Amino acid sequence: MKKYIRWVSRTLKMCKFERLDQFRISFDLNKFAQHKIDRWLEFAVARQVQRLELDLLDGGDLPQYIGSCYNCPVQHFGLNDYDYSAQPRLNKLPPLLHNFFKSLKVLLFKSVNLTGKVVEFFIYNCPSLEELTVHASETLVNLQVVGPSVKLKYLTRLLLVNVSMLIELHALGFPTNMLDAMLPCISSRVLSQLEVLKINSDITIFGKHAEFGLVYLGKYKIPQLTMLKKFVLVLEAWEDRTFLDCTNVIEAAPQLTEFELNLVWIKPKRSKRECRKVANCPLHHLKVLKLYGYYGRTSELELVRYFLENAIVLEKILVDPLPLANFRIEGEPRESKPVRIARKYAKLQLEREVPSHIELVIL
Repeated sequence: MKKYIRWVSRTLKMCKFERLDQFRISFDLNKFAQHKIDRWLEFAVARQVQRLELDLLDGGDLPQYIGSCYNCPVQHFGLNDYDYSAQPRLNKLPPLLHNFFKSLKVLLFKSVNLTGKVVEFFIYNCPSLEELTVHASETLVNLQVVGPSVKLKYLTRLLLVNVSMLIELHALGFPTNMLDAMLPCISSRVLSQLEVLKINSDITIFGKHAEFGLVYLGKYKIPQLTMLKKFVLVLEAWEDRTFLDCTNVIEAAPQLTEFELNLVWIKPKRSKRECRKVANCPLHHLKVLKLYGYYGRTSELELVRYFLENAIVLEKILVDPLPLANFRIEGEPRESKPVRIARKYAKLQLEREVPSHIELVIL
């Protein structure tokens, strides 16, 4: 290792190029080479590389021993004082970092410890990013993956492999693009260890067309989510389109204990159509159903019926006619007329449907 480190350091000192297209380190290195690798990354950043690859796997194919992985030096990427509540901040970075992030197209980290926030930072602040690979990171626990948007129109590949600590994944975007681009690039092992999955169809990007993403979700072959405990779905309430298309995700998660649906009122419409018949698929562990933004449409009632017929151990149904705080429409307080009417529909529809042994809470 020491011989390799000296050789790389000497080579970089001799390099006279002001810009490089690619910078790649592929060797069995760990946290004991932290300082030297940090200096190499400074060299790469200063030369505005377009492809940055850090492959530190043991022997080229095995993760480093637990506790020995090299840690991504957040200070070199302007992350030490990063306000994670403010997502894109490219224009606030120093010129050197600004130019580096602007030119970066490919990022690869293998046996490098990164947090979800660091990965999100790269996604938000690299407008030309095309590929992002994270393999064998010990510290990647929570990750919010952002779907197609103006800032991320070039991102075509996100690969997550052998990130043993990743248990929570938030995906924001149009389901057709998101599922085609994201799920095939996440190994089945990673998907099988997820405990929380949140899919958020962004109204600011897709508007009413997001409803067709839900139909696509119903036709998509979802991989087995064997450890998933909680599934959160954020959708817009347009007219009276059914939500039963999301049940294939539920049925792919045999350990699911909680399902949460958050509705954003755009143009909801109550109709007189009949409820669709629900498929018979026993849910052996689901105990809690939460419905936010309940409007009293047939689509919401038939979803409740689906859980009543299939959730064998269902204990509680929480219904709130007002969307969550992040999605509340301005000037729409809890006791406004539309919310009072929605609450009335919830009581009329559900109090006669829900058996007495299941706790029904209507806020």
